[in-house]
Amino acid sequence: MHFDLAHFPDFQEGFFGGSAKLDTLETLIEIRQRLDCLHITHVGYSNQTTALSGSTPDISVTTTLPFNWVMRYSAKGYHKVDPLLDAVITSRHPAQIAGSVRNLLEEAKTSPEIGKYFRDREMRTTGNLFLAVGASNNYGFKGITEFSFNIDKSEQAAFIERIRQRLISSSSKLHTSLHGGRNPALAAIVAKLLTKREIDCLYWAANGKTDGEIGEILDIARWTVVTYLQNAKNKLGCANRTSTVATALALGVIEMPVVTNRF
Repeated sequence: MHFDLAHFPDFQEGFFGGSAKLDTLETLIEIRQRLDCLHITHVGYSNQTTALSGSTPDISVTTTLPFNWVMRYSAKGYHKVDPLLDAVITSRHPAQIAGSVRNLLEEAKTSPEIGKYFRDREMRTTGNLFLAVGASNNYGFKGITEFSFNIDKSEQAAFIERIRQRLISSSSKLHTSLHGGRNPALAAIVAKLLTKREIDCLYWAANGKTDGEIGEILDIARWTVVTYLQNAKNKLGCANRTSTVATALALGVIEMPVVTNRF
């Protein structure tokens, strides 16, 4: 499993360039102002057709959590117990349902490891209430958003009910912003036309890599990369490399560069 990370620490510009990044950051800031939340994290499959086929999925993560927490999360291996990720990976998880609102602290009751994870989050001032909200685009491409708050324990139940509809609409807005055009069924059909190497070359081309750089990454000759991209261009009926990459991105065969920086 790989994580495709777009990081906007504390709602500030992160490590990524381009207009798409700025648009995403603007959406995140707008949602924060609307909900008065501490942080926002959106997760989903980078390629939902791959996940549905049973292959090891790549997980797309967009988050505003502090840089120090993201580093601690990685060092502690919290991805193994994080219920937000489990909601994406586990088939038919309740949090997957579009429009669902789930208090993730309920998961802490089922596992000491999950409880430890959330206690650590509270100590690191990333909130004391963590709400997972399911979303889906018009083509059935699913995602989940976590909104974290700092709310007195005695007021949390009433707070959730009061803000429920705003949570649902905000999750839908962010998911649409990130993955609104994703069509898993069409992507699956198109993906069958392309070989894995052709998709790999398109992926790295979308991330601005030259033919030579792609060859080094994939350990293949530069001219082999050129051949793969030419084959993909012909299969997708495109005029040039740029339109081929754009078509693959639009169909969801490869992930948008703004959320494909891997670690």
